[in-house]
Amino acid sequence: MMELKELVEADGLFMQTDQSGTLTVSGLKDGVTRVMQKMSQCLYMSLANEIERLQNIHLRRTYEAQKKHISDKNAGEGGAGEKLLYHGTTRENRDSIVKSGFNRSFAGQNDASYSAQPTYSKPAADGSQLMFVARVLTGVYTQGQATMKVPPPRSPQQPHDRYDSVVDRINNPSMYVVFHDNQAYPDYLITFNCTVELNFDEEVVLVRGEVDKGPGGGFGGAAEKWEYQVDRVFVQLTETYLCYHVLEPKLVKMVLQDPSFKTDDIKVYTESGYAVVVGEVDAMKEKIAVLEKSLPTKKEVPIVEKKFKLVEEEFNREMRANCPEVTIIRGSAMITLEGPDKEVQSGAAKLDELIKNVKEKRVKFPTALLIFMKTSDAIPKYQTRFQHSLRNPVFFEVGSDLVLSSLSSDALNEAEAAVMRDLKVTTVQLQGAIDLNRLKEILTKAKNEANSRELRVDVSYMPGASGTGTTKVQLVGYSEDVAKLNEVLHDFQLNQVSTQETINLLHPEMVDCFNKILDLIGMKQTKVTLQASHFPNPCVFVSGPRCHVQEAKETLTSTLSSLIVETLTLDGPGAQQYFQEEGKVTKELIESSCYVIIREKQTAATPNVQRPRNTSRLSDTPRSLSYSSSMYSTVGNSAINITNLKIKISSLENEQVDVLVVPMLNKHLTSTNIGNSLLAKAGNILQLKFYLVLASCAIAPGDVQMVDAPPSLGCSKIFFIECLPWDGVRGKSVQALGNGLKKCLELCVQLNFGSVAIPIIGPGIVLKYPLREAIQVLTDIIHQFGLSVSSGSLTNIHIVIKPGYPDSEECYHDVYKQLSLNMNQGGQAIFRSLTSDLDDIIMTVGSGVKLHVVFGDITNETTDVVVNTTNFKSFDLDGVCKDILTVAGPEVDTELKAARVNRGEIFVTQSGNFPCKAILHVHGRQDEVLIEQLVCDIIDYCEMHEYNSVAIPAMCAGAGGLDPAIVAGAILRGIKSSASIMNSLTNIRLILIKIDVFLAFKEEAMQMYSPAVINRVQVQQQQPPPSVSAYLSSLQISSTSQQSVFTFLGLSKKDVDDAMGKLKHQYQTQCSSNTFSKEELEPLDQDDMMELKELVESEGLFMQPDQAGTLTVSGLKDGVTRVMQKMSQCQFMALAREVRVRDEEDLYLRVVWCILAHNRNWERLPRTANHQLESNELTEEITDAQGLTWEVNLQTMVATQQLNRQTTKLKRLENLTDFTFPLYWDSMAASESMKVIPLEPSSAEYQTVKEAFKRTATKTVMKIERLQNVHLRRAYEAQKKNISDKNAQEGGAGEKLLYHGTTQENCDSIMKTGFNRRFAGQNATSYGCGTYFAVKASYSAKPTYSKPAADGSQLMFVARVLTGVYTQGQSDMKVPPPRNPQQPHDRYDSVVNRMYNPSMYVVFHDNQAYPDYLITFKGE
Repeated sequence: MMELKELVEADGLFMQTDQSGTLTVSGLKDGVTRVMQKMSQCLYMSLANEIERLQNIHLRRTYEAQKKHISDKNAGEGGAGEKLLYHGTTRENRDSIVKSGFNRSFAGQNDASYSAQPTYSKPAADGSQLMFVARVLTGVYTQGQATMKVPPPRSPQQPHDRYDSVVDRINNPSMYVVFHDNQAYPDYLITFNCTVELNFDEEVVLVRGEVDKGPGGGFGGAAEKWEYQVDRVFVQLTETYLCYHVLEPKLVKMVLQDPSFKTDDIKVYTESGYAVVVGEVDAMKEKIAVLEKSLPTKKEVPIVEKKFKLVEEEFNREMRANCPEVTIIRGSAMITLEGPDKEVQSGAAKLDELIKNVKEKRVKFPTALLIFMKTSDAIPKYQTRFQHSLRNPVFFEVGSDLVLSSLSSDALNEAEAAVMRDLKVTTVQLQGAIDLNRLKEILTKAKNEANSRELRVDVSYMPGASGTGTTKVQLVGYSEDVAKLNEVLHDFQLNQVSTQETINLLHPEMVDCFNKILDLIGMKQTKVTLQASHFPNPCVFVSGPRCHVQEAKETLTSTLSSLIVETLTLDGPGAQQYFQEEGKVTKELIESSCYVIIREKQTAATPNVQRPRNTSRLSDTPRSLSYSSSMYSTVGNSAINITNLKIKISSLENEQVDVLVVPMLNKHLTSTNIGNSLLAKAGNILQLKFYLVLASCAIAPGDVQMVDAPPSLGCSKIFFIECLPWDGVRGKSVQALGNGLKKCLELCVQLNFGSVAIPIIGPGIVLKYPLREAIQVLTDIIHQFGLSVSSGSLTNIHIVIKPGYPDSEECYHDVYKQLSLNMNQGGQAIFRSLTSDLDDIIMTVGSGVKLHVVFGDITNETTDVVVNTTNFKSFDLDGVCKDILTVAGPEVDTELKAARVNRGEIFVTQSGNFPCKAILHVHGRQDEVLIEQLVCDIIDYCEMHEYNSVAIPAMCAGAGGLDPAIVAGAILRGIKSSASIMNSLTNIRLILIKIDVFLAFKEEAMQMYSPAVINRVQVQQQQPPPSVSAYLSSLQISSTSQQSVFTFLGLSKKDVDDAMGKLKHQYQTQCSSNTFSKEELEPLDQDDMMELKELVESEGLFMQPDQAGTLTVSGLKDGVTRVMQKMSQCQFMALAREVRVRDEEDLYLRVVWCILAHNRNWERLPRTANHQLESNELTEEITDAQGLTWEVNLQTMVATQQLNRQTTKLKRLENLTDFTFPLYWDSMAASESMKVIPLEPSSAEYQTVKEAFKRTATKTVMKIERLQNVHLRRAYEAQKKNISDKNAQEGGAGEKLLYHGTTQENCDSIMKTGFNRRFAGQNATSYGCGTYFAVKASYSAKPTYSKPAADGSQLMFVARVLTGVYTQGQSDMKVPPPRNPQQPHDRYDSVVNRMYNPSMYVVFHDNQAYPDYLITFKGE
């Protein structure tokens, strides 16, 4: 019944039941038809013998998937359009549909009677029929055609976007057809044996069914039984339910609002003007009794409209609270109350009481205000306002007085106060001779502006008393607007009066040059008079109309206060006289060009007194000067310390050095984590060695014991320091640790060790040092060591920081900072270099774009663009986003938090306080494909806006949780793929704040880019030139001079400074003085400075240094000129040296000159010799890396040693832009990618390869060829770099020269394309499916691997193979196994036939081996 009711309401039909229990439905024909179909379905369900629910997981899963697909596709067009439809079937088809669903072209019916026809639901032998109730996804449908195989396209322009189904008619379809098997699901199966027809016109239900005939051909009792069943259904329906019509509107409302009428047993339906209650008989009888008792009464109460408005809100509130069942009907001058009699009477009494309580108040107002209220919109505004904004409504009337009415006296007082406050009348008496027409013009304009939207203010003019000639102005209206016009009137009167104001001047000099000051500031005396005077004090009198005087005073005061006044004192004879005579024109030119005023005053000479400057921009006066004999003295050792410092990101046990430094406590090896790590790698042999040394000796804190290192460690010795737990900065622990470290370094020098590795000792759970204090102790000791007399043979000190700890980054930054500060002492280099595993890496991308991989903080960047990685939600979590927003400031923070950004979009904000031009905010969403695309879009944005530089963090690698290696690959691929579009962009900086992220980017960059385009940026410390301050600090100064003082006035400090500088320069020019800046002095070397000193002394000149490092030379013009010429000469020579060094460096990257050394190997010549040979500058001999000098004949490419006349060969190689040639290769043309070089049997190279071959192979070598394949070697070197970095602590790349036998058929392929592991298996795969290489040539010389040709010759490659870290091979291996099960992507580099002394290596990466030589040989 509920479903029938909803259908009737949806179609806008009329449904009526009568007392006999019949139901009539009327309205539009289509709607009535749909109701009949629904009734038929309900009766079928009642007459059905059996209803089964079908649960087929497979069909339902595919149906739901199709539903999701159609729903997403039609998201804006109604979704999937799921409907319950009917489908008649037969016994034969039932099981097929239940198991596998409907076959294509399934027809679904809205009308069950249609599907119940025998044509579709074929009766069985017992007369029963079958019908499916199916869920059908109709989606977006169209008119069907008989010829359709699939639904037609929705649009001819999009042929693949088709309708989801078709129907028999678009308007009110009765048949749906779908073409996809998964578009319908059989939900229920109905078994029935009769049909039902509803005839609403005749009010008849016709039930048909098949009844089996008896043995004699008659129906007998079967027909009676069938009729009885049908009757039982209809009798049960009519006897169970009762209908009741409610016609009284009050009762209709009660029925509709009373929740007790809406239960499971009772339903309420609304009809046109009445309600119908339908339900089970017993429940209905109880409700009918309730309704019959509720009969309403009615009472009419006359009212006065004005007074009722005042009490209406209060009356309604009272009625809602106390008489909720009373209906209030408002008529003209009448209120009708309907409802229960008692409540109606109570309501009428309350209304009468409220009206009697209305109070009235009359307020006297000026007539002008009453007129204004009547002519403006004030009355309706106040009526509306006072009805709602006060504690009680107030009625507002204007007559001869203002009349206010309300229930509340307080409300009346509030209304009166509001009107008094809002409205105002002001009368102003005009004073003096006033231009009345001008005043009216001004006031009319102001009034019109105020009244632009409504009447807010009015103005009237009233003449004064007869004979007075004065006028009054009356302003009436809203208070704020009256006040504004009153202010206009006041200003007009005020500005007509003449007055005089005084401005005091801060400097008396300003009085005499006041006219110049006016010209300087561009102020004209038009409306006021300006007069400067010394009396009564330095000031300016401003006279004129008050309005202009005030304006001029404010302007002039502001301008004068902003004037810059400085004093310049020139020490020297004749300065003031010069600028009063010959230099006067020059001074005036300086004044005009710098927009300043210069005033001079006389001062007496002050002998032997050094006067301070009045401004910071004036240099000290020239003085006589003498040098001390210690001007080149330095602190500490005068020779360059040979020691290199390197910060290593590693574990101490993996360091490859001569000495490891290890802390211990109470002579226990395992008392610290470092000791435990060493023991874990070295084994019990270390424990034994440690015990033998320390068991019997007494040891004190700070003592050092030396233990021999076992072979498993990469060092010769281990120095153990006996330590103490932290007991404060001034405690014994710091002293003990410092002494121990000092002894370790001294032992290294005494025992001639070349390298030592020292960890950060102390900040662990045992010793408990604060991190900063532990670093301070170590760096202080290293600094003291650098200052020592000699570092001996100790060339490398490694400071080891273990990664992976929360404070690893902080530790690195502190160590690096402290060591950087300790690289020099008093201008003297005390270490050769400072390098780090985290040094910047610079690559060249595309046509010269520099790609920097930087370990650092992005908030320190100053690029044009900075990229911020954020999820646009969590802005307060620690990370790059929070750091950037903290620097950028609240405006950027607010702008970003309000952003709504779609996937893959870049959100651009202002830079705020961040020192860049724009900030790009992106969200990588932990998707490497999206990150790569975002990088491309970032570069595209920079190019579009012509930005030159951008800083990019590791998107999603921090808080985003994505693997840093994946992020690195995505970002670098994005940069590489965008290289071709980079024109404006010249500098890309990848800023990585975490150590593990930087190392991942470093490894990825090494793999992606050729070594030839990668540079590591290091702190390379070289001996600095002698410090200029060392020369200047020892100068002795004395002078006697006359002072000249000048006062400068200007609009800006820059103008004044420029003018002071020019005036001083002009004077110094006449006095033959010249100042050499710090930048000019810095390029000079020791010899230059000595020559300059000698020249100054011989010419008798004055010299004066200052704290900024500049040097002023003054004296006779010729002498100063010669010093200047000498300085220019020295600067030119220094520049030439610098250009030469730069040229040598540039050439060194492109061209390689080699010399054949005494060991018969090619060695590269140093940069200077390289440049000499390339430029053919052979007037002098060249010097090789060993310091030997050679004479060169470039025609024969032969070098001859000077001393013994020994000769050797020279060779020239020219590197490609992305490939550096090995030194032993021959040169190749740029167009050549491969070259085969037959080796001369007499050459050392031939002999070396042959001897290695003959050690195991008793074969005859016919020829040896060197293979030069640029593409293969480039890929091999990149792979070598990758494996070397990955295994930095475990032996590096493990490059070996191994052998690989081959055939004539495979030889050319290997030479051109390298070894291919896809051919694995040709000669068995006992240790994995890779490429096999033998340690001994005899193994590869077997005919099985080196198949003889027709002439009996065989071929074998000598290959460079990167074995790296290897393990035992297995026949089923496709790739090397993982080193650690917890890190499946970290695999071994190769496998071997046996772990002890392998004779066979197998690699699984084609670039892991390079065919270096090809040997052709025959058997004995």
